[in-house]
Amino acid sequence: MCSGEPLPGQTVEMASASYRSVLATPGVRWVLATSLVGRLPAAMVGLAIILRVAHGTGSYATAGAATALYVVGAAALGPVVGRVADRVGRRPVLVATSVLDAVALVALSRVPVHDTGLLVAAAILAGGATPPVAAAVRSLWPVLVDADARHAVYAVDSTLQELTFVLGPSVVAAVGAVFGTAAPLVVSGLCGLVGALAFATSPAVGARAPRAHHARQRLFSSRLVVLLASAGLLLLAFGMIDVAVVAFAGTHHRADEAGLLLGTWSLGSLVGGATFGARAGVGGARSLPPLLAASSASFALLAAAPGLSLLYPLLFVAGLAIAPSFGCVYAIAGSLAPEGSAVEVFSWLSSAVLAGAAAGAAIGGVVVQHLGSRDDDLGAATAALLAAGITIGLRRPSRVARG
Repeated sequence: MCSGEPLPGQTVEMASASYRSVLATPGVRWVLATSLVGRLPAAMVGLAIILRVAHGTGSYATAGAATALYVVGAAALGPVVGRVADRVGRRPVLVATSVLDAVALVALSRVPVHDTGLLVAAAILAGGATPPVAAAVRSLWPVLVDADARHAVYAVDSTLQELTFVLGPSVVAAVGAVFGTAAPLVVSGLCGLVGALAFATSPAVGARAPRAHHARQRLFSSRLVVLLASAGLLLLAFGMIDVAVVAFAGTHHRADEAGLLLGTWSLGSLVGGATFGARAGVGGARSLPPLLAASSASFALLAAAPGLSLLYPLLFVAGLAIAPSFGCVYAIAGSLAPEGSAVEVFSWLSSAVLAGAAAGAAIGGVVVQHLGSRDDDLGAATAALLAAGITIGLRRPSRVARG
């Protein structure tokens, strides 16, 4: 990314050493393992809703809209839940929301897909009850890890999270093929419940963060707003590609491979994060724009795939920059969080991500329905390019730009 950087082999070795050091820190492995199980539904529910509703109604536009409603529910209530967790503690909020969310996802698996009112209510309720596992775990890293290793732990977090996006779609596809399209929603609820409850047993989760008496407007600096916008645009691109991949597989009469295709995309992200994610995290805001631009170019290439055989390697390449990008995003967000408001800041980041994904699912469904999956891929590339453009402003000298 700049002159004087190590060779690729040295970069991999440096990343590996950083990751081993972070994973040796007491408490980190339990937090990562349990929170990853708790975050599995984030990689499962969207695809599970698309498969169930599209199978029941025959409309990808309806399926995309139902997914968007689920995500809107999570995005709207996420910051509220995060603020409550900062005030009353992470553990009681995690326990209460994980139970409610599991019940809501089971309900969503049972409502008739042609009953619009029930479908809307169940989708919004399930989304709104999402446990703040991702925000809570990222708020713990400054507590568990020394300052000089935080770029590495955020990179580890974003890289290992890609395991959920490798496993999640595959589990949805397998469970749906064997037990029917409603079953993946039930399994998603169980994974979220077990993971969140296990994560909540960590002593670090029960610790109360000191509350700072800061002015309300200080939570939203101009750079945090830029960061939230760029994350939202990137996830808008992801949401469009999710729908495009499912539709593309369907048009080639191989709809059962949609989960494997999305898993390949996440596998590329996992490899990218494992090889140079920690190095990108050190670069912070300097690394983010080129990573997002690379994602834009790779998304545009997806539109050139003539069939599924070429789409697999193109999706793998398209995933390489994802985990490093989010390692940068998490590190920047952590540096911007006022004391005692970390869960809320990361909840706002999650909401921006969810809002972008909701918009992407809805827009992607309409584009696929009327124009086709290739145009959907090009729209995703445009959104990622816009995200790269606005993050250039984060590169001016500051503690954020230093990562």
